[in-house]
Amino acid sequence: MPVIKYKELERKKIEGEGIAHVTKAVPIGKNVGWDGYTMRVFRIAPGGHTPRHQHDWEHVNYIISGKGKLFLDGKEFEVNEKDFAFVPPNTPHQFQNPFDTDFEFICIVPNKGEY
Repeated sequence: MPVIKYKELERKKIEGEGIAHVTKAVPIGKNVGWDGYTMRVFRIAPGGHTPRHQHDWEHVNYIISGKGKLFLDGKEFEVNEKDFAFVPPNTPHQFQNPFDTDFEFICIVPNKGEY
């Protein structure tokens, strides 16, 4: 399927240690024959966050809407709608939403990063 409608994304609540108020959708990846990478869409509700973690793959992010904070290698960055972010491999990072509206972003990772 070459076109995936945003309104039709199947979002799943993500749960686990250090995670709060996060959903994820996977619009493009193996499901459309994209070999090697996966595009995910994360939504973090106000007060929510991903875990502070690191892994051996990079990811590329594009902020769709809202704003949030990216903690990257000991530094804090505010990210806003239409901003881009690159997280290098083996770098501690976390996304947070301390604001009062949803924070939504695309995250593209190698397939080994999609689990």
